[in-house]
Amino acid sequence: MIAIAFGYFCIIEIWFQKTFKRMDHFKEIYSGYKHRVYFFVAKYLTEEEDIEEIVQDIFMHVWKHLSKKHSPSEIEALIFKAAKQEISNFYRKRKMIFVPLESSPENQQEEESSEIEKQLQQEDQLKKIESLLEQVPEKSREFFIKNKIQNLSLFMIAQENDISKTAVEKHVNKVLKFLRANLNFFF
Repeated sequence: MIAIAFGYFCIIEIWFQKTFKRMDHFKEIYSGYKHRVYFFVAKYLTEEEDIEEIVQDIFMHVWKHLSKKHSPSEIEALIFKAAKQEISNFYRKRKMIFVPLESSPENQQEEESSEIEKQLQQEDQLKKIESLLEQVPEKSREFFIKNKIQNLSLFMIAQENDISKTAVEKHVNKVLKFLRANLNFFF
């Protein structure tokens, strides 16, 4: 009987040791990630109580699925995957589906004017792109248009022009770099 009690006591002691080690590991993770997780959740929710509840749920999920075998990058992936899932669950539970308001004549006029504004902005952007494309060398412009607009592969363009795929890629990248530098809002 004493041997059984001693064996049971050893099992309990081992369980406590493992639990305390796990708690220490979890405390390190919690203190390292609590602020990042809080601000990540705050991007998606506005109510303080909801944010705190979701953060708590995230760390409960981490506690359930945590093992010593996880590397730091795996732990971070686990935390932020749990965060995304908990945020999704929050919206699903609350059935927060955004439905557009009934269309009134005023709303329709506003929508039409905003649609016209968008079209004008797009036309302006296209004109800017066209004028910028006029400034790049002809061969680079030609390769860029074939690759990005006509969806020809770099390999096909290289074969047509009897040059290497790398050379075509450099031409296309040169144009992209030029456009990004001059249209920082667009790309």
